[in-house]
Amino acid sequence: METKQIRIGLVGCGRVADNHIKAIRKCENAVLSAVAGGRNAPAFAKKYNVPLLEKEEIGNSDLIDALLVLTPHHSHYGYAEQALSQGKHVLVEKPVSFQEKEIIALKEVSDRTRSVCMPGHSYIYLPEIARICKAAKENSLGPVTYFHLSELYYMPPTIIEKYEGPEVDVLCHQLYMSLAIGGIPVSVHGFVNKFSPDLIETTGKQVIVNLKYGNGALGQIALSWAADDISSDPWTFFMKVVGKLGGMVFSRRNYSLRVEGGIEQPLYQEMFDQQLDYFVNSCIAKGKEPLSTLDDALWVCRLHNAIIQSSETGQSISL
Repeated sequence: METKQIRIGLVGCGRVADNHIKAIRKCENAVLSAVAGGRNAPAFAKKYNVPLLEKEEIGNSDLIDALLVLTPHHSHYGYAEQALSQGKHVLVEKPVSFQEKEIIALKEVSDRTRSVCMPGHSYIYLPEIARICKAAKENSLGPVTYFHLSELYYMPPTIIEKYEGPEVDVLCHQLYMSLAIGGIPVSVHGFVNKFSPDLIETTGKQVIVNLKYGNGALGQIALSWAADDISSDPWTFFMKVVGKLGGMVFSRRNYSLRVEGGIEQPLYQEMFDQQLDYFVNSCIAKGKEPLSTLDDALWVCRLHNAIIQSSETGQSISL
């Protein structure tokens, strides 16, 4: 029996929209059917020969079955809630929200309309990372004793102006991975620091998070926009999980290719491809839960807010 092709609309035609569109075009059961929002939207509509809609109307449009919400995080709730209320399925980019009440409300409307609302927790869909998280969850490594997640690079001025900082734009990735590996911690201690512009023109913001678990395990997250790691074993994107019976490690640089202008990380696009495929062919078509749910998004929100509170007070925060 032929599978129905899911018509996907996209609101927010910014920097990652190209990655999502590439993923849609690789999925045989999905088709891009409309775009809206952002200065690139008219060009996208022309390039892919799809209607250009007003961002306020796309969630109601009969042209779509599902909506990708790729706007800045403070507007995620409005677009996602509108589409879910109309019975559309939604994939909402990370972070879903930094307000608990908004995530709870999205879960309620998703349950009521029986529509998928999938957080854009994309790293968890990369097979190499999914394998590590599965091993931790199934206790294949024995009790996890320690894990480390890091993402270290120099963010140039031409790009950094588009973002708020690693504690907003990157930390949520490591938090949902930490939930998959270690579960919910009992306490967190966070540090956010930056340099004088005289030393690093962008201030090179950095984040360190320590996580403590009730079973004795510890976790650590390290993020930096201050410098590229050009050592022989770079932590440009790195994760290590150590358990009583074994350990696993992954670095996206293990798969690097040298291209004109620098280093390409082929697995970056693959995580968008895998995420979109799971959204369409597992969640929508088969009714499966996302690998990282709205409950996880709620805990990402709680953990993020606790870490920011910790960085401001200098105190560990109990959860």
